[in-house]
Amino acid sequence: MCFIVNFCNKEKTYMISQLWPIILVVLSNIMYNIASKSVPKNCSPFVILIVTYLTATLLSFIFYLIFDLDKNIKSAFSNINWSGFFLGLSMVGLEIGFIFIYRSGWKISTASLLVNILLALALIAVGIVFYNESLTVRQIIGVVFCLIGVSALIL
Repeated sequence: MCFIVNFCNKEKTYMISQLWPIILVVLSNIMYNIASKSVPKNCSPFVILIVTYLTATLLSFIFYLIFDLDKNIKSAFSNINWSGFFLGLSMVGLEIGFIFIYRSGWKISTASLLVNILLALALIAVGIVFYNESLTVRQIIGVVFCLIGVSALIL
C-alpha cells in the first residue's frame, strides 16, 4: 500500500489500508441501492441479475488479470472452497430481496437503514456464536440504540 499513498509511515499506511475498503463498500452500496431502486417494474429481476452477474464476471476477470500476481487461473481455481458458492447464493438473495423491497414501495433511505441495522444485530450474534467474539458494554449500548432505531422505523 506504501507505493499508492506516497508515504510509508506505518501508522498512516495501516489506517489507509483499513479505510479504503470501507469507502469502497459505502460508495458501492450507494450505487447498489440506487440501481436496485431504479430497476424498471416491467423488467424481470432475473434478467437484471443476468446482466449484473455478466458485468461482475467481466470486471472480476479483468481485475484478476491486472492485480493478481499468480496468473495461473487453473491454480487459482483449485483454492476455491464453499465460500465462493455461498457468496453467489447470498448475492442472489440480496439482489432479489432489494429489488422486491423497492418494488413494494419502501423508501431508499428507510429500507437500507432498516436492513443494515438488522444485519448488524444479526452479525453480532454470528460473531459471538461462531467466531468467539465478545460484546463490550459500549457495544451493548449500541445494540440498544439499534433496537430503538428499528422500532422508530417500523412502528
